[in-house]
Amino acid sequence: MDDITWREIDGDLVILDLRSSTYLTANASATVLMRELAEDRTLQQLIESLADAYDIPHRRAEEDVLAFVEDLDERGLLESGRRDRRKDPVAASGGR
Repeated sequence: MDDITWREIDGDLVILDLRSSTYLTANASATVLMRELAEDRTLQQLIESLADAYDIPHRRAEEDVLAFVEDLDERGLLESGRRDRRKDPVAASGGR
């Protein structure tokens, strides 16, 4: 989606939804996940990336990933076409 953009600023994630003029911020772990989503990663790959980045158990990483992806989806920030095709979420936009 061209109406969603994100950047990493001082280690935090900043997302701008131009459709609704919504500005969202998230912590460094969300930045790790957004970078991965921009590369069309599966849920399992997201979980592994977060677990590796923060040396946390996979169960905890899974909970955090699912919560993050669900929040993005509820806000309409995931591309539904690719998500439906692959049965896995994909971020709406890469860092621009």
